Amino acid sequence: MVVNNRSLPTVHYPLPTAFMPAIDLARLRKQANRLADFFFLPDEFMKHLREMLDFYVNYTLRTKENVAPGSNLKTYRTPPAVLTHIENELRVVAEANPYFALELADILWDEGALETRLLAAFLLGRIPPQEEHLLPRITAWTQQIRDPNVRSALLSTSLTRMRKETPNQFLALVREYLHPERSRTWANGIQALLPMIADTTFANLPPILDIVEPIIEEAPSTLQDDLAELIVALYRASSNETTFLLKHILNTTQNPMTVVTMRRIATSFPPPLQAELRDLLRPQQPSAPALVEEEEIIIDDFIVEPVKPIIEPPVEKQPRKKRAPRKFKLDNSRIIYLHGLESTSQSGKARQFAEKFPGMITPDFTGSFEERMKQLKPILGRKKNWTIIGSSFGGLMGATFTLDHPTQVRKLVLLAPALILEPFASRLLTPVSVPTIIVHGAEDDVVPLEPVRELAKRSFTFLTYHVVEDGHRLQKAFEELNWEDILA
Repeated sequence: MVVNNRSLPTVHYPLPTAFMPAIDLARLRKQANRLADFFFLPDEFMKHLREMLDFYVNYTLRTKENVAPGSNLKTYRTPPAVLTHIENELRVVAEANPYFALELADILWDEGALETRLLAAFLLGRIPPQEEHLLPRITAWTQQIRDPNVRSALLSTSLTRMRKETPNQFLALVREYLHPERSRTWANGIQALLPMIADTTFANLPPILDIVEPIIEEAPSTLQDDLAELIVALYRASSNETTFLLKHILNTTQNPMTVVTMRRIATSFPPPLQAELRDLLRPQQPSAPALVEEEEIIIDDFIVEPVKPIIEPPVEKQPRKKRAPRKFKLDNSRIIYLHGLESTSQSGKARQFAEKFPGMITPDFTGSFEERMKQLKPILGRKKNWTIIGSSFGGLMGATFTLDHPTQVRKLVLLAPALILEPFASRLLTPVSVPTIIVHGAEDDVVPLEPVRELAKRSFTFLTYHVVEDGHRLQKAFEELNWEDILA
């Protein structure tokens, strides 16, 4: 008799617990200690790590594809206690040897498993915040990953030392994540802030409130879970300051989404906060026209029939015309061109830019780099939304200003920038997410292409690099490029 197997239900029998070794803490500690001995030998470390993770595999949870839930990462299904013991053994040696910790973190990340990437995130958190390669790793890896556990580790564990040792540098990074024009990184900024808010030793809450106020007021529905978590954390840290901030936002906002999103997430707030905000979040009922009630009118003992109220028939609403999408208009008064070392505001490129964008600023600069930066500062002042175009030495000036004042710059355009010169080349870089476009000639014999590109990749997380067939002056490329599109 032939049986059609497809018609039979699949029965999954539970595997005996013997398939998952019971955790002997003494043995686990010994295994983790031995693994740490291979810290300086990455290949041997990875070999013994795989064996150790596989030894503690929970086969009762193994699936055919063996992928972590809600993720695209493979996983060993190793119990969390195993990773905790490995981290405890690696902590001291990683802090004492940050260069080797960074190298091992790269290898663990490239392994591509959930457990190895969590260990990579842990190692980044042991590296001093002054290490110039730390932030580029965190920035790049958070853009690559979609696993929520690894993302959370990168934004919390990996930033541990920066949060504690250089809080100002950490808050500068968070400001970059929460830049008003980069909504796609807002979730990262919120998640990075949560451990600092929860830290009872951190008492300076006002700067954090200033940073998050525009995001709470914007209140995008896609971030409502993150916003709820943020508000609850802030309330636990300081109920009075948080209540005052939320009331101020709700009383002054012109954004209808603020109230809508806050109403959706309010059920997750502590009850006292819900009570404080209840009136501000209550839906406003549209006022209906008052109807005149029927009443009898008595005149000289005669009863007159009640007067019927006159109700106007509803006016049929005309369908609203669709509004054409608003075309972006560039503010030429916020475009500035920074000329090169031996050039002036009357150079060919400066004149061509001024013709294309009337009203833009093309100042003259003289003296050393420090003197030119002092001349630039009062021109830009504290205004925001600058579009900075810098050529060669002017590119060095524009890049330096953008790294120091990222919130003032909406876009940075660099033409063969001399980033290899001091003080840029040797500074401890904190990468910024200002949209940056670099145009560099493949035949440039003044500013070498590859060293500049490497520095730019470490400095700007939203970088577009155009390599053109041209020399240092970019005369041919200037005529061919669409500058309206580049600046917009």
